[in-house]
Amino acid sequence: MRFLFAAAALIAVAPAGAACPPLPGIDAVLARPGLQYLLFGEYHGTSEMPALVADALCSAAGSGRPVVLGVEFDASAQPSLDAYMASDGGAEARRAMLRAGIWREEGGRTTSAIMELIEAARRLGRRQRLGVVAFDSPPERGTSARREAAMAEALRKAGERAPGTLVIALTGAGHAGKTAWTSYTPPFPSAGQLLPAEKTMALSFARPGGRFWGCQPANGGEPEGCKSYDMPVREPVAPRGIVLDASIRDGFDGIYSTGSQYSASQPVLPKGG
Repeated sequence: MRFLFAAAALIAVAPAGAACPPLPGIDAVLARPGLQYLLFGEYHGTSEMPALVADALCSAAGSGRPVVLGVEFDASAQPSLDAYMASDGGAEARRAMLRAGIWREEGGRTTSAIMELIEAARRLGRRQRLGVVAFDSPPERGTSARREAAMAEALRKAGERAPGTLVIALTGAGHAGKTAWTSYTPPFPSAGQLLPAEKTMALSFARPGGRFWGCQPANGGEPEGCKSYDMPVREPVAPRGIVLDASIRDGFDGIYSTGSQYSASQPVLPKGG
């Protein structure tokens, strides 16, 4: 697997000129001693969750540490991500990146919001030590022990690429959590559980409802194709930010809230594109 550390994105350049959007709670997260892997568990297909991670990425990049953004793409997308990160971000550069096979997926991992998260990383990478890693692995069947182990290994290698590196990964909440996949028999560890516990922080999303883009409804139900679906409301809208409290949700060190209900983000490429 190739990483962008060999390219210009890890060359030390001038400090960022613009302030990062405020994200309450991020300073406490980044101050956690020994933190090397920060996992944001998401519900794929929203506009707001990737946008919040972009703000966290900005704050982390300003700390002076080398930073890696982890995206839940198959490793075959790495060369196109590297090329985009080293580009000017223009229309031709985007078209070149979107030729990678992952972008033809119709679910919630290849949305405009994910594209904009990668673009935010590219802009930060022009002036900070920042790279992007595609850390997913093609499974034999949906989620598997082999897939979780491969994801954890890819993130671990990204974190060890340069001294002091912080990996910030956006991935499905089941992969990010520190508890096993008990819905499978026998249960197997999640990617978050396989990373060094003392160096890993896992955050899950608040659940005020809204909409997401996906290929099946939330919590089961009869699929109606890939489209915008409702998200169930499980709690009131909480103020935007991060709350560190391991008692809120099993397997997570805290919760992040976007400060609103969610809206669906559609795939970058049209169906069949």
